[in-house]
Amino acid sequence: MRHLDDSYANGYATSKWAGEVLLREAHDLCGLPVTTFRSDMILAHSRYRGQLNVPDMFTRLLLSLIVTGIAPLSFYRNGISNPHYDGLPVDFTAEAIATLSNVTAGYHTYNVLNTYDDGVSLDVFVDWLNEAGHRIQRIDSYAEWLERFETVLRALPEKQKQHSVLPLLHAFAKPDENNSLGIPADRFRAAVQKAGVGPDKDVPHITKELIGKYATDLAQLGLI
Repeated sequence: MRHLDDSYANGYATSKWAGEVLLREAHDLCGLPVTTFRSDMILAHSRYRGQLNVPDMFTRLLLSLIVTGIAPLSFYRNGISNPHYDGLPVDFTAEAIATLSNVTAGYHTYNVLNTYDDGVSLDVFVDWLNEAGHRIQRIDSYAEWLERFETVLRALPEKQKQHSVLPLLHAFAKPDENNSLGIPADRFRAAVQKAGVGPDKDVPHITKELIGKYATDLAQLGLI
């Protein structure tokens, strides 16, 4: 069952759910072999320069943090220890889907996530951007940061404002609950390891190099 409301991306998520319902019925009624991949954020290509999805929320957020020069003390609700961001690079995701979908029978479901308890989070990405020379000041109060963030975004040159996180700012109305950590991905990781997907034959961690590549790619595209 799905509950329809005006929460962030509810309609998008519901469309994916409906697709799974239809595929399950096709499998049950007709024996159609199905492999379903439930992916969270698909990140930029880890190697090819300039290969990133400019309109997606993650790219918009990094661009906005860089051009405004401010970030909250933490993106996460007080009390959440060791938060984590579970995105995966598009090159790994594509290889995993192409490899694991090569089946001729059955119904298979994978949560395509990086669920490492490694502490690599949005807060860490801000640290990495600072280390790369992008001066981003931390604001103690989340509410104050959000208000200042929106003000600066609205004052940006039109090209930057168009590609900023401003249209999706409602997704950051309050600190993140980091709920995705409870989604099981052991089956996906085991399948990746068995099939030898990716350069490390395993689900990759998000790296400082990938976040740095975002900034380099955005500069190459003339957005920062």
